[in-house]
Parts: sequence; structure tokens; C-alpha cells
Amino acid sequence: MCYYLFMVIFFLLLASFLNVVIYRLPRGESLLYPSSHCPACGHRLYPLDLLPLLSFILLRGKCRYCRESIPAQYLLVEIITPILWMLVFLKWEFSMQTLSGVVLTAILVASAFTDINEGIIPDTLSFTGLLLGLGLGFATIGIKQSLLGAMGFGLIFLFIALISRGGMGGGDIKLAALIGAFTGFPGALMVILISSWLGALWAVVLLIQGRAGLKTAIKFAPFLAIAAWLVWMYQIELISFYPMTNSL
Repeated sequence: MCYYLFMVIFFLLLASFLNVVIYRLPRGESLLYPSSHCPACGHRLYPLDLLPLLSFILLRGKCRYCRESIPAQYLLVEIITPILWMLVFLKWEFSMQTLSGVVLTAILVASAFTDINEGIIPDTLSFTGLLLGLGLGFATIGIKQSLLGAMGFGLIFLFIALISRGGMGGGDIKLAALIGAFTGFPGALMVILISSWLGALWAVVLLIQGRAGLKTAIKFAPFLAIAAWLVWMYQIELISFYPMTNSL
């Protein structure tokens, strides 16, 4: 029981740092220097200002110094990410699968939020994720499946980008490649199916609400991220729905 509590605290602290990655990486800033500060007023934040979840609640979502509202993203990341990490840990406990799942989840969350906020996925995040995916893939699904997943999924998205003439960005291609490195090629095919359905459903919602037109570009990284996490966690269960993918 104690180590479960320890893991919850550890994941909360890790999620807090992930917010730093999401904010600083697209801006080309160092992840370590300067110390954490309010993005609105620039005031340095002290330990009591940085307690995951608690600080946001106690400060009522505002900076202690300038009273500017703290973006809801900070709270979302500190709630969603530790939950996803704990689900990974509860399934595999202390193992290479858990390490792989924690790393993949962090990359997916960071990619989704940087795409939502800035419309880009930093190359540093993509290439680091690809290398980590291949390394962890060697220890989990095997280097052959990891390489096939990375090359196959990346090439599929490159083809989509070419025929759509800008409908798919370079960041999505690199994100697809790193996802394939973690899931393998059969898993990558399931990611395509699920993310396409999610993206299409969201597009319909936007059209109905009048918030988008037929030619409006949709940021696809969040749907790739959701689909990739589901496939990585539940690939065996999902194969029963998509048996053809397991024969590839």
C-alpha cells in the first residue's frame, strides 16, 4: 500500500515537471533554468506555489503574485497524466513495460498539448521520443517490430501528407513514427483506425456547432495521442475487434 502512495506522489511531481516541458519546449527555453516562474508576471515560484494540484486549488487558479488566472491546462495535466501513469503501473507494476508506458504517456501528453497550444510538435520531443521508443521497444516488443512500426506508420502518414497537400503536418508524421516504435506495426494500424474515428467525430461536432468549415484544418496530435495510449494499453483486447491487424 505504501509504495502505491509513493508512486502517486512521484507521478504528481513528474506531471508538474511535464507542464514545464509543455510550456518551455516550443519556446526553445531550457527545462532547468531559470527556475519556475509565472508566465504572466515573471515572478519566481517557490515550493509552496508548485505543489501539484494543491497549489492550484489553494490559490483558486490564480498566480499568488499578480492574480492572473493560471491556464486550466496545468490542472488538467496534473490530473490526467498521473491517472494514466497509475493505470500503467497497476497493470505491469515494476517492469520494462511500465517504464515504456510511462515514457510513452509523457510524450503523448506533451505532444497533444503543445499541438493544441502552439500548433507544433517540437522536433526535440519527436526525435527523443523516437529514440526512446526504439530503445524500449527492443526490451518489450522486440527491435524488429519496433522498427517496422516506426517506419511503417511514419511512411503511411508521409503518404497522407503528400496526397492531402498540407492536410497533415510534419509534426504528425514524426509523432506517428515514434508511436509506431512503441506499438509495433499491427498496433500502429489500430492507432490509425481509432484516431481517424475520433478525428472525424470531432470534426462533425465542430461542423454542427459552426466552429469549423469543410476545409478547416484540425489539430490531429490529440487524437493520435488518445488512440496510441489506448492501443498500447489494450492492444490484446483490441485485436478481437481488429483481428486482421494481428496477422501483419
